[in-house]
Amino acid sequence: MKKNRQRLLILGASGLLGSTFLKSEHFSEWEVLGHKGRLNDGVSTDLCSLEDANALLDSVSPDIILNLVGLTNVEHCEELPDDAYRVNVKTVENVVRWIREQDKSIYYIHISTDQVYDGKGPHEEDSISLKNYYGFSKYAGELVARSINSLILRSNFFGKSKCKGRVSFSDWLYDSLLGDRPIQVLKDVHFSPLSMDTLAKMLCLAIKKDIRGTYNLGSKQGLSKADFALCFARELEMNSELMSITTTDRVDFLKTYRPNDMRMSVDKFQSAVGVNLPLLVDEIKKVTLEYKNEYEN
Repeated sequence: MKKNRQRLLILGASGLLGSTFLKSEHFSEWEVLGHKGRLNDGVSTDLCSLEDANALLDSVSPDIILNLVGLTNVEHCEELPDDAYRVNVKTVENVVRWIREQDKSIYYIHISTDQVYDGKGPHEEDSISLKNYYGFSKYAGELVARSINSLILRSNFFGKSKCKGRVSFSDWLYDSLLGDRPIQVLKDVHFSPLSMDTLAKMLCLAIKKDIRGTYNLGSKQGLSKADFALCFARELEMNSELMSITTTDRVDFLKTYRPNDMRMSVDKFQSAVGVNLPLLVDEIKKVTLEYKNEYEN
């Protein structure tokens, strides 16, 4: 008799990551279901409500829960911290409470952010420095997740969006370059993101290894956002002359403080999973192939 596949529920499946993960071949060995929020098609509910969260989780009865839910607008979180708490903390509390009440083991994976770091990187997992309410609320969500035997992954990502109405950092760069629009890129903000495809692949390997604890999951040898943008344009052979390289203290589009260096040490994850994570420049080369195909067609 064929063994039934484990059921994997993706919470927040209507976002940039969730839309990619739902279509990813890396998740093919599980039965994947996506929670898409109150206003979207598919399995939907308001996870901020304990009653609604319980109803959803009871009906799906997942073996694995991947939580991608998050209020990621930094200005919104700073101006309306109650909203940040409801989405980034209360939803986790509701899911964790449900897990504790089950008579079977549930594997809970929580996706957090690199914005819990600041100061000179690369940062190891215990190097927490919270500088805005977004980072604070995401870290508070981590603490709730840590109360059970969970996997917490701090990450950042880029790549071609599969989510209608949502654009990634690389989408914004591509659209600006394609439209010959002047943009400002920051030389004093450093990060080490992964492509969404690589993130999906690494996440699946982590699930198969059944690792638990808190890990950084990013690329090696990160770049400033300005160097990222220049490398991206160079790989696409597109004109970067309209890019203005500047610093955070010279721009007016950032109302809330952002960490200046979010680069992460990924040694702990590499050791636990037995992988060699890619360089950021190689991830940029990989992602630009998707955009080249669209540009040439």
